[in-house]
Amino acid sequence: MLSNAISGMKQNLRSAYTQITLNWVTVAFFLFSFIHCFSQGIIQSILFSIDSQFSGLVTEIVHAAEIPLRNITYLEGSSNHYVLRMCSDLPSPCMVVFSFDVDAHNAPGAVGSDTSRSLSVLEDLSHGFSLSTDISNADGTIGVEIQSAVADPVSLNHQCAQILVYPQQELQKSVREDMTSIFLQFWLFGVSAFAVGQSSVPHMLTALGTRLIIVSWSAYIVIFRTHNQETIFHQLVSAPGTPCEVEMFPTFFAMRMAYNIADLVLSSTGLILSGLLSWNLLKVYNAQSFKRVGAPAHVIRIHKFFMAIQACLQLEVFVLVAGTSLWVDVLLNTAIKDISSYTKVYDALIIGTAILILPWIVLGWYGIRRENKAMIISFLGIAFFFIVGWSVMFYSIVYRWTFVQWPYLGCFTVASFILIIASLILGTICWRNFDKGLAQYLHAEAALASSNFAPEVFDHRDVEKSGGDVEKSADDFYAYDEPEYPMPTFQPAPSHVRSGSDSVGNDVSRLPSPVRGPPPVYDRPYIAPI
Repeated sequence: MLSNAISGMKQNLRSAYTQITLNWVTVAFFLFSFIHCFSQGIIQSILFSIDSQFSGLVTEIVHAAEIPLRNITYLEGSSNHYVLRMCSDLPSPCMVVFSFDVDAHNAPGAVGSDTSRSLSVLEDLSHGFSLSTDISNADGTIGVEIQSAVADPVSLNHQCAQILVYPQQELQKSVREDMTSIFLQFWLFGVSAFAVGQSSVPHMLTALGTRLIIVSWSAYIVIFRTHNQETIFHQLVSAPGTPCEVEMFPTFFAMRMAYNIADLVLSSTGLILSGLLSWNLLKVYNAQSFKRVGAPAHVIRIHKFFMAIQACLQLEVFVLVAGTSLWVDVLLNTAIKDISSYTKVYDALIIGTAILILPWIVLGWYGIRRENKAMIISFLGIAFFFIVGWSVMFYSIVYRWTFVQWPYLGCFTVASFILIIASLILGTICWRNFDKGLAQYLHAEAALASSNFAPEVFDHRDVEKSGGDVEKSADDFYAYDEPEYPMPTFQPAPSHVRSGSDSVGNDVSRLPSPVRGPPPVYDRPYIAPI
């Protein structure tokens, strides 16, 4: 059995290699996907490093000030009218820790704060710094003193440390987003390689749509979010008269904007090149994503739904796992873990999702391929469980709060629901079309592939030769010059037996006149005997 599995794997790799090296378009598509994956992955890794560095700095300050771990903040208002609230539970009343209209003009300021000195401390973190608590405040609250070997110490009061909880939350979200984006690039490369290796137009369109989403998110970050975040951080932390009055992020936004722009340019270029290459691949595949040699029209139609559900499942692998992982990180590493009252219920749903995700995909994939009713019923049942389970999550106020406060998690959650519902609908359609020839055709196609026969290769090459005319290429493939072989004839009976009887007494007077017989059917050119 192991040898058969290895043999099948080798055959699949050989078939994928044949498809990838089919022509210059397929090779260019594969190489582009590979290079773009690592290029954008490097940029995302740099952004991850920058966000992690500044997130670690702010987190250390908050912890040094002994801000309770269960305290979370949320922002209200608009520019120059921001109100920052801090809560120790949800939905309990929250206290105001900063109001720009009041604090920016009446705050006493941080003890010993000096923007010029703070710049020298925070601009170059490579020299290192140390933190110590400062309880010399008049009200007895705990402040923080930042010490560096290259500058005078900078002291921050307790209110400033409370305000820094908000930047801490936002920077931690950016770190999670960067990590998810890195994995997204490698997943996107896998989908692109599968698309060209299996001549799968649905997967090709899935990769193209994913690139469009990446470009949209990158544009949102460059055009709005980074600038808006910089404005908020400045009005909360750096503006004159605020409780901090310290430039905590002197180089952060400039560096991040530079790499965000590079990421947007690379994403946009990737989308354009991917679109051009996909268009050429569509022409190679004759713009008929599911055409196969010898498949009847109704099988082609059913096969479209099968390939569509394949694309949904492959996309759902990343979306559901990423969305679940983001929620797990929130539960384990944020104040939500101390506020949540139903963490065990969330853990049960997360564990159930982690256990069922791969069996669910396998059941859907092979249940439709083999037209197994038990497998497809199990597939639909698990999909229904996912929908109900994650819908019930919205009953939790902490999940709703996280969903609203973090758009990135919200996008993954909505996309996951859309894909699960689409998979449920497509699976039902495929189930209703069982016993109509799809399983037999897929079995025959697999048998041909195991015999080193790839009908798509012949079809695609003929399309190229004929300039994209599929009908013409098919006629040309089966056309040949009929050899001029001598036509067989029925010879007349000898003259002495044309009338009367033959030697055994049979009447031969009615033998037909000499006629030419039907031409023989030649399936291949004549090969002279050796």
